[in-house]
Amino acid sequence: MIASRPASLKMIVASVMGALLLSACQTAPQSQQVGQTSSFNATAPQTQVTFRQDTIDGAYEILAAKDSKQLFVAATPLFEDRAAGFLHVLDQDTLRESQLIQLPRRAFALGLNQKTHTLYVGNTLDGSLLAINSLNGTVKQLIQLGQKEGKDGWEHTRKVVIDEQDNRIFVTNPSEGGRVWIVDGAEGRILHNIDNVGLWPAGAAYDANTKRLFVGHGGKDEIAVINPATGTIEQRFTTGDAKSDKREDSRHFFVNIALSADGKKLFGADANTGKIYVFDTTSGKVENTVEIGLGLLDIVYNDARKELIATNRGVDRQTPAGTGSVTILDANTLAVKHRISAPVHPNSVTLSADGQTAFVTIKIPHGDKSPHYLKGAKDSVLRLNLNQL
Repeated sequence: MIASRPASLKMIVASVMGALLLSACQTAPQSQQVGQTSSFNATAPQTQVTFRQDTIDGAYEILAAKDSKQLFVAATPLFEDRAAGFLHVLDQDTLRESQLIQLPRRAFALGLNQKTHTLYVGNTLDGSLLAINSLNGTVKQLIQLGQKEGKDGWEHTRKVVIDEQDNRIFVTNPSEGGRVWIVDGAEGRILHNIDNVGLWPAGAAYDANTKRLFVGHGGKDEIAVINPATGTIEQRFTTGDAKSDKREDSRHFFVNIALSADGKKLFGADANTGKIYVFDTTSGKVENTVEIGLGLLDIVYNDARKELIATNRGVDRQTPAGTGSVTILDANTLAVKHRISAPVHPNSVTLSADGQTAFVTIKIPHGDKSPHYLKGAKDSVLRLNLNQL
């Protein structure tokens, strides 16, 4: 049973951010099992339904470029202070690595401005961003956002979202006070420090048409709607389930969120309940929910197929030995179309430009206490040909 309060927050943050990332008439979903492979199959990967490579140490967020075949994976093998981070650049068709870039700081989150060819790497534990030339891999700039905390720590960064039209970067800070940074992409300077966003701001999504930034978190009003130009919170959405913003009263934690293409619906991945919540972005009301499973983590909206893709890790504090899945749903009805078992722990998901291929990072267990622990195992990248499922 999933706890009704975010008792699992430490586990979620540890996994996602680096120590710390149906309707009654639906038909039965198809279930598949995806195994591991450490070598390339004789069949071309792009013709296979699923293709998996376990070649990365400490994989976290994955991001597919829309104007090239580049597939970026942020990785942090070690969590010690001043440890290096890595950026793996893969080919979307074959998952072959074309470039491995060592970074001066630990790498967890990713955001890409394709107009300026700038990839932003979130250094969660160091509270900063690295701006990288996405064409050649050179580091252009270090942008320090978080301030020092204690002797060796920093305020953490979490989600990195890009506004290409106005060349801005939106970064969440998962603190109890709740902060969002809005950064000028041209100069790397902070335009707005927005405080009191909510309890543990985590997921974020930007609607370029209405110029509204949506931020998911815990507490009483679980979604904040921000005007990036003024740096003000203009609206809040709530499930109505929490009586206050105190951590002990929190009932939901929207660790990641996604918007429909028209911006009318917000899909929130609630790590607490394992459910996706659907909000109307005009009224702020909850329209629907659907159960996904333990350790619900990432979510993307696929406009090309009118689908949602969600990952869940399959574990929480009460059930530490489980494995996770990748779930594909009809975005309108929330009917589950496919549920793909992908051991051990599916993490981040991204889509190709045409929306016909999904890429997922899959993590090995944390520590040797798990029954799924295998000495020397590496994290994986899974390629899903969606039109062949």
